[in-house]
Amino acid sequence: MLHKNTLKYLYQDLDALIRQYSANQIDRFSFVSEVERLKQANEVILDGNEDFAELVESALLEKEYEILEQMASTALENAKAPSSAIRILILTGAGISAESGVRTFRDSDGLWEEYDVMEVCSVEGFERNPKLVADFYDARRRDIESKHPNAAHEMVARLKQKYPNQIDVLTQNVDDLFERAGCPDVIHLHGTLTDLRCEECQCVFEIGYKSQIGVICPACQSENIRHNVVMFGEEAPMYQKLQQTIDECDVFVVIGTSGQVLNVGWYAQWFEHSLLNNLDPDDSLDPYFKVVYHEKATEATEKIEVYVEKFLSI
Repeated sequence: MLHKNTLKYLYQDLDALIRQYSANQIDRFSFVSEVERLKQANEVILDGNEDFAELVESALLEKEYEILEQMASTALENAKAPSSAIRILILTGAGISAESGVRTFRDSDGLWEEYDVMEVCSVEGFERNPKLVADFYDARRRDIESKHPNAAHEMVARLKQKYPNQIDVLTQNVDDLFERAGCPDVIHLHGTLTDLRCEECQCVFEIGYKSQIGVICPACQSENIRHNVVMFGEEAPMYQKLQQTIDECDVFVVIGTSGQVLNVGWYAQWFEHSLLNNLDPDDSLDPYFKVVYHEKATEATEKIEVYVEKFLSI
């Protein structure tokens, strides 16, 4: 199922183009040119898609219109058809862990008030004062050691355990509360507090809740190690996994994120079915989702679980 949601819109564009050609609104030269433009504009997502490649080849070879129309119609119906194995993306943010007492930057009494985020969470700040950054992340590890998963973590873990191949759990959080709730195969988009990374060999290794002071790389024995959390000014390698998962999933569930780091409202437009759970209303975010719950994640757990089960129990 290659980039299913993206291909749906591509085939819709193609279907509209063929209708124009059929109605003599554009000539064959314009039709072939536009098909080629669609192909080039979507080169990345079309890699390996033989159906569309065959359709383009037919157009360029000037085959009969009826053949092209049938191929486009079939491709469009296949893109629209529900998968026999529905897949659901659950994306979470700081709000889900805030209820466990994990401090966030954006809370009214949050970390913003104690730290300049650009001094402790940016590449420039790390280069200026690596000890300050190391101390900051040591404190974050100490903080999460005493925290426990809440009902929302447990709900997501329960669903993932029950439907391991149909649910993808991606989180912006760097804590380990999902893992402690028993949730398998969690994708951490911004890294993990309980791991360190070697700057020499790029080995990522577990440190738990201990300080990184004096720790050396178990792979190459280097002392040049750092926190395993993505900083401002760095690439986030797992964003590629996020885009892939968006393309492959049918339902989008978002829990506890403002959308200021990841544009979840924009992502939601790709889905026919979507749910947002945030504590406070947000006119810039809420309208993009089909279902919205304004309440604590722990209070919305039962409704979210029922919503997800509705698709997977078919």
